Amino acid sequence: MQILSIHLKNIKSHRNTDLTFSSGINVLSGPNGVGKSTIFEAIGYALFGVDAQSFVGNVERFISIGAKRGEIAVVFQLADDERYRVSRTVGTPSKWLLAKEAGDEFEVEEHKDSRETEARLKELLGLNSGRSLAEQFELVIGPFQHEFLGPFVIKQATKRRDKFDEILGIDSWRKTYSETKVLASAIKAKVDVLESAIGPLKDQVAELPEKRTEHKAVKHGLAETEQELKVQQQNLKELEVRLVDVDKREQALKKLEVEIGTLKERIDNGKEKISNQRLLIGEAENAHKIVAENASGKKAFEQAETRLTELREQVKVQRQLEQEVAGLDKQAGQLSGRFEVESKAIETAREEVSAEVKSLAENRKSLTVDEELQQRAERLPKIRTELETMRKQLGQLEGRRAGLEEGNEKLAEGICPFFQEPCLNIAEKPPGDVFSAKFADLDQEQQCLTGKVAKLEKDEVAASQASDQLKEFEIKIKSLDEQADKLVARRKANAAQAAGLTRLQTEQATVQQKLAEKQTLLATYNRLQGDIETAEQEKRKHQAARDLYVANQQQAAGLERHQADLQKYAEFLKKLQDELAVKDEAYSKTGKEYDAAEHDVLRRQKDELSPTVGALGQKVKGLCADLSRLAAEIDKLKRVEKDILAKQEQVKSYKEKDDLVKFLRNRVFRNVSTYLSERFREEISQRANRIYRIIAEVDEELCWGDDYRILLRDMADGELRERTDDQLSGGQIMSAVVALRLAMLQTIGARIAFFDEPTSNLDAARRENLAHAFRAIDVGREEVTEHWYDQLFLISHDVAFTEVTDQIVYLEPGS
Repeated sequence: MQILSIHLKNIKSHRNTDLTFSSGINVLSGPNGVGKSTIFEAIGYALFGVDAQSFVGNVERFISIGAKRGEIAVVFQLADDERYRVSRTVGTPSKWLLAKEAGDEFEVEEHKDSRETEARLKELLGLNSGRSLAEQFELVIGPFQHEFLGPFVIKQATKRRDKFDEILGIDSWRKTYSETKVLASAIKAKVDVLESAIGPLKDQVAELPEKRTEHKAVKHGLAETEQELKVQQQNLKELEVRLVDVDKREQALKKLEVEIGTLKERIDNGKEKISNQRLLIGEAENAHKIVAENASGKKAFEQAETRLTELREQVKVQRQLEQEVAGLDKQAGQLSGRFEVESKAIETAREEVSAEVKSLAENRKSLTVDEELQQRAERLPKIRTELETMRKQLGQLEGRRAGLEEGNEKLAEGICPFFQEPCLNIAEKPPGDVFSAKFADLDQEQQCLTGKVAKLEKDEVAASQASDQLKEFEIKIKSLDEQADKLVARRKANAAQAAGLTRLQTEQATVQQKLAEKQTLLATYNRLQGDIETAEQEKRKHQAARDLYVANQQQAAGLERHQADLQKYAEFLKKLQDELAVKDEAYSKTGKEYDAAEHDVLRRQKDELSPTVGALGQKVKGLCADLSRLAAEIDKLKRVEKDILAKQEQVKSYKEKDDLVKFLRNRVFRNVSTYLSERFREEISQRANRIYRIIAEVDEELCWGDDYRILLRDMADGELRERTDDQLSGGQIMSAVVALRLAMLQTIGARIAFFDEPTSNLDAARRENLAHAFRAIDVGREEVTEHWYDQLFLISHDVAFTEVTDQIVYLEPGS
């Protein structure tokens, strides 16, 4: 198995790092803090599933500062040249994916969860021991040097033994022995609990025979009581049937008594109503006579009242006409006054408008523009254009003068300003003679232009003043135009108001016509008050006859109804009298069939028998309750019997398990760890001794003794000397630790291993020997080991490894 490459993205100091590795020994070198140990951690995280917290404590510290997620990808190759890529992300959510190379791509294998991914990696790496990949990496394959050295310097023998048992994977037997002690105690406690529970249950079951006897006696008593109850209930039923028949007769007799009394009362009431009805008929006949006598007077009264109502309606119409006449009269006065006021206003406005029109014409005549002023103002743009041109020409002349003055200064020295050498053009003629004529021409031309500019500036001022005067004329003319427009509007408004005056005259004539019509109609109501007085006299004349008619009209109208009611009452009275005779006969017959003394005897017999039946019923209920209670108690005790048997079976089963646990603890678990520890230490010691001799180059024997202590044996003064780890130097301990770790790797069959600064605390000779030992391990030299490794990774600054390594991977800051 060989790791081919690794890719780190946002892992600690590695923002985006890609490294490739060769087979054999790969040395990671570089300054401190560059991230060499991070490469080992990344391989452990991605390939072996180690938790990031094992390296940094907090997962966030495993990610580069400022990043939210990190990613590691490791490509490795198996012995059959199959390649795989395992990738794992850091952060939430975390993904652990295994992909197999297919052509130029990697196809991800489908795994249910991380446990399935780890199982697949175990199979590929050949590390199918009983522990997880992470534990194998942290304990043997890839621990940092100080972490692997730690267990060797533990002083307490028990703690050191437990730690190396864990590293070798044999601690489970000792843990099982310790843990089964708790199991044995739990089994014994369970047996004690069960046996203590069986005693009280047996005491309860002892009452079962007594309960069964009591249950039988209660059952017999219940049967006798139920038979007696049945007989008494039959007697009571027969008595109640007879009593019901007598009760019906008594009730029928009482009912007849009530009905007879009611009929007699109704007959008396009927006779009284007939008498009252005859009185009402007499009164109605008298009222009918009075109504007939006053019918003509009532009719005359109603006619007078109708006439009076009509006249009063006419009064309302008269008052309405009077109001309308007053309103029209007022409206006519208002229209007359309004016509007079508006006529005067229209005439006044017409005169004012005429005066203002005349004034505007005079003002407009005074605003006539002078033709010379107009021409002067029109020349203003042209003057300004010419003035601008002249000023530009003056500026150009100033520029030419400045250039001539600069040339004059340079040529005065006799040096060409372009070639920086003596000028041949002025060798015979002085510089002043060259520029004097040009300066004179410029002065003359500048003086001419200055005179023209002064004249144009004077013309510009005059033209500007003329333009300002024209603008003032335009503003005044515009104001006059606006005033003329307003006068036209006023004239139109006045004309419209004059037209409205004609409409006002028409409206005034219409109102006058309506007023005359209403006054004519109102004159027809002058005799209305006399007609009202006549009608009121006629009404008072017939008032008494009308009052008598009204007072007796209702009573006279009820004559026929009273006569019909009298006939109905008489017929109903006859019917009640016939019904009373029938009830009297039925009462006499029922009284002969009913015996009150017999009725009292039956009631007393029922009163005596009912309590007896009730008492027997209550007794039956009590016996049934006792029977149910005893049956429940017996069932409960039967269940207790079964529970006792079940607990006794549990006690028997737990005792058998206790015997088995004692056997396993005393015969198996106690001895297996010790036996396996001896076997591992013996095998590892043999391999480690050969490696140690290569590293140390001394005639000393390395042995891994009891409780995993380092022992070195040699001959001193002809005698065997044995030294333990507390008597050894730091170099001797480090050499022994490296040798033991190499031997462990060989023992577990690991094909890959990681070493962090393995030469620390070693002198130069031992460092060189250790490097050659690694080389020998890699190539499989027989004197060192019978196994070889596919790949070794070392972090070292030691030059001793440069001669034996297959590849040096140098890491630089920021790589």
